[in-house]
Amino acid sequence: MGKVEIRDSVLHQLASNYKPIVGNGFPEFRKESLRELEETPFPNPKDEAWRFIDLRPLNREPFLPVNESDPAEAGDVEKYFIPESESTRLVFVNGLFQKSLSSIEGLPDGVVIGNLADHAGHSAVVKHLGRLINYEKDPFTLLNNLSFEDGSFVYLPEDSAVESPIQLLQIYTDASEDYFTAPRVLVVAEPNSRATLIEDHIGLAENRYLTIPVSEFRLYEGAHLHHVRIQRDSLSAFHFSRPIAWLSRHAEYHAYTITLGGQMTRNEPRVIQDDEEVDFTLDGLVLIDGNQVSDTHSVMDHKYSHANSHQLHKVVVKGHAHSIFNGKIFVRKDAQKIDSFQENRNLLLSVEGLVHTKPQLEIFADDVLCSHGATIGQLDPEEVFYLQSRGMTAEKAKEVLTYAFALETIENVTVESVHDLLLDEVKRYTKGISIERMTA
Repeated sequence: MGKVEIRDSVLHQLASNYKPIVGNGFPEFRKESLRELEETPFPNPKDEAWRFIDLRPLNREPFLPVNESDPAEAGDVEKYFIPESESTRLVFVNGLFQKSLSSIEGLPDGVVIGNLADHAGHSAVVKHLGRLINYEKDPFTLLNNLSFEDGSFVYLPEDSAVESPIQLLQIYTDASEDYFTAPRVLVVAEPNSRATLIEDHIGLAENRYLTIPVSEFRLYEGAHLHHVRIQRDSLSAFHFSRPIAWLSRHAEYHAYTITLGGQMTRNEPRVIQDDEEVDFTLDGLVLIDGNQVSDTHSVMDHKYSHANSHQLHKVVVKGHAHSIFNGKIFVRKDAQKIDSFQENRNLLLSVEGLVHTKPQLEIFADDVLCSHGATIGQLDPEEVFYLQSRGMTAEKAKEVLTYAFALETIENVTVESVHDLLLDEVKRYTKGISIERMTA
């Protein structure tokens, strides 16, 4: 398999690199993806959805497929295991399943937690894999369709419950050359099933790699899924993720995305209402510094009546970092009794930081309660002064206020060890905030 270059002029060559695995046992949607990729232009600043993000850094060096990149050993990854998932853990290193590091034991009857390659013939995989995606003209999704060789598969039969959180651990190692991975996740939750999913992406070094995760979630009537997604890649990495969930009647999907790493990240979560009376959350917390770029483009699509949806996207920017947010709420015709909330709150801790935000409502029904908003600001000097008057230094006061700003999303994470981990990450980020930058 040849080198993968992410540039418009070689998209056809890129697609050709993956022709050998078309039809390798996974569904035939690969063939359609190959045809679409050959006809899909690469995004550029002239595209409205990409006008604030510069993709030219992707072109500087080509990315090798993992099996040609000579990745280093992952070493001791056990320190990244969450104790609550002792018997419900899948581990991948550079996108490749590691059976020896994974642990699946004592599951309820009918529940399947495993890798896609070993369950390619499962009826839920055959029915759903690649069928839930509705990203149009997106070369990153198409590239994942063509190139993933394995992935995570979770199947919850009717009335089942997995009490332990399911950990999907994606480890990215150091390597002598830049590499490319395409993680894949498929979760199918039958009626009245429930589970908690912890998806963790970790870069062990500061090397350059490209990862394009695609996750598909199908929740049938009354199913409940709590999804925590933590992204702490290498600060030289590129991470473009596509999680999408379809919800049937009375289904609940609550997602919390924590973005910490990556040179450039683009997360495009989508939730699609497939029946009446659903409830879902798309909250996020972004903590970036240096020259990091974090871009979130979300869609909450209300197609039927009676739905509650919530999105609180909080961002803290230090250094020269750049945050982009475009959240879309669609309320389709005749989708009455929708209660939807969306807010993007941004805290700038430096004069060099940059924020672009665009909360967006498109409503075609008249009996709805929808709101959206965005704020961009610095810490309140009066609040800083108040804490100083109680004995804190100016630096410590700003640390405390920034910490408090970031906590709201984390408080919804119910797995104790993950909650503590995220608190530590926030503390690490807020430690030693520069007074000069904030007061410049």
